[in-house]
Amino acid sequence: MKRFFIKLTIIILFVILLFIPVNQFVKNSYDYNIDNAILAFKENPYPVDIINVGASHSMYGYYFKPTGLSHLDLALPAQTIQYDFKLLREYGKYLKPGGVVIVSISQITFANFETKNIGNYYRILDRTEIEPFSLIDYYSYLYLPGTNSDSFNSALSRELRKYRWNSHQPWANNGKNYSGRKYERVEAQYKEAVENNSIEQNMKQLKEIVDYSKEKGYQVILTMEPVHQSYQEYFNEEVMNRLVFQYLKALKLDVPFLNYMNDPRFANNKEYFSNADHLNSKGRKKYSWIVYKDLKKVGYLQGG
Repeated sequence: MKRFFIKLTIIILFVILLFIPVNQFVKNSYDYNIDNAILAFKENPYPVDIINVGASHSMYGYYFKPTGLSHLDLALPAQTIQYDFKLLREYGKYLKPGGVVIVSISQITFANFETKNIGNYYRILDRTEIEPFSLIDYYSYLYLPGTNSDSFNSALSRELRKYRWNSHQPWANNGKNYSGRKYERVEAQYKEAVENNSIEQNMKQLKEIVDYSKEKGYQVILTMEPVHQSYQEYFNEEVMNRLVFQYLKALKLDVPFLNYMNDPRFANNKEYFSNADHLNSKGRKKYSWIVYKDLKKVGYLQGG
């Protein structure tokens, strides 16, 4: 029996020694720390001129520092409009009087109904706002993320990106391969949303965000970020009408909509994109100046 416990102890110690670097690998990964900027703001908040919400197009779309404006980016990858609203309610109190709320509209705005990365919100939202919430998942995500298969797979996937075969590189075939894969995923997501009657729920939530912003005195605006020409070939006018614009039209929201999706200043310039539908550092700096000037034109930011 004593020998058995010695062996068991050795095995447990061996497993722990193996797990420690795995856990640290996940903790240090980009995706696990995707909420760091919001968390830093939560710990040291200050008044801001602009808040933007949305998914990854919005997250990588804005950089207003050169304009002299303070800005809080509340967008996260694949973020549902439900979590847009939760974050706005939590952090909107830091918006200056007359401040602007940018609500980003993308191809998945009305089709995106399932929050796949709940862990993104554990540190930046109150537990009561997180659905579904599990105390076990909460503590394991914060302290033992290596035990979470989704977190580990996400961290590993990002590390393996550099080894992708040529056809899966972001700009293979001038971005058309990437855009085609993205189109297939969005179409599948849209089909599922239609079957689950989730689109109406997202429409209602978008209206609630706009109404809430108006009630609070925020200057709210809808935007659509630029994409590369190769992306536009898949998400053409007919597709976008079906995925997005028919629902926006039905809502009759009385707010400005700045649609830069097909903006010729970006469409054929790969230098502004990290892939066909996400701006890079150079692209978001240029784009943010354009948005800043257009916000002024519609009568926003009159004090800035």
